Amino acid sequence: MIRGAWQLKKLVINYCKTPSSRGVYELMNGNDLIDFAKNNPQIEITAKLRPQKLPHVVGTYVEGQEQQISIKNSTPKEILGVMNTLRNRSFRDTQRLEHWGKPMTQCPSVQGRWIPTANTIQPEISVKLKK
Repeated sequence: MIRGAWQLKKLVINYCKTPSSRGVYELMNGNDLIDFAKNNPQIEITAKLRPQKLPHVVGTYVEGQEQQISIKNSTPKEILGVMNTLRNRSFRDTQRLEHWGKPMTQCPSVQGRWIPTANTIQPEISVKLKK
């Protein structure tokens, strides 16, 4: 949820008549899917029978992104976990923060230490030699 707005707009549960969809059938025949739908009225939930296709859940988000997760041979509890994961996901780009300290080296610089005045223009100095 970003600023109080749920990001998941639609859930589509695709299943087939093979034994790999047994968990989906158990979920639809029980009350768990109905309870999930009542607790999440902002999500449109659809179940589609797709012959010869492996069962999976597709989540569609407000910005148009989609995520597909396989639920092959899953139990109803695992399928509800996948649906909750899709519901809680925001699809916001997260910045990966990496710790970067000072570089460690075994060989100190041959050029010497850097100082702030190193890149400034130095006035020309003329040297006269006496004989």
